Amino acid sequence: MDLARLEYIKNVNDDEDWAYESFPVGAYFQLNFKEGIGVDTHAFYLPKGSLIILSQKPNGYHDRYLTHVVELVNEGSEDKPQWETGTWGIFRWVKVHWIADFNNPSRIPLDQKEMRANWGWYDTKAKLLSSPSLMSEWDNNIDKLRAHLGEVFN
Repeated sequence: MDLARLEYIKNVNDDEDWAYESFPVGAYFQLNFKEGIGVDTHAFYLPKGSLIILSQKPNGYHDRYLTHVVELVNEGSEDKPQWETGTWGIFRWVKVHWIADFNNPSRIPLDQKEMRANWGWYDTKAKLLSSPSLMSEWDNNIDKLRAHLGEVFN
């Protein structure tokens, strides 16, 4: 996995269990974005080839967990013709590069522990890892964060 392409972190949720847990490394799936103001434009312009960390707090759990690293495999213009109307109709096709061991939740990396920041979980948009709130915890050095996450995801 090319950590230089690790650019974003995104909140995902499933009302009943872990989101996207059935997709192994190498699998492709539609990463959903909840409809909202500016979400369609945001999802459209996320750059192909970027890696996104997925963070989630499943029902019944107290903490948030880092559960996937996925790569955007298409340009937004390739995915948009497939979008549908409705709450979860906006998506981007992604490929799984890393996935947590859902059979052993105690070994899934904790978001707060590994990211060291409250980066904001309030919406469905992907947040830049280089955001000021996150970078302040990493001496404004994204390479330091990427190196740390490389150890977490190996």
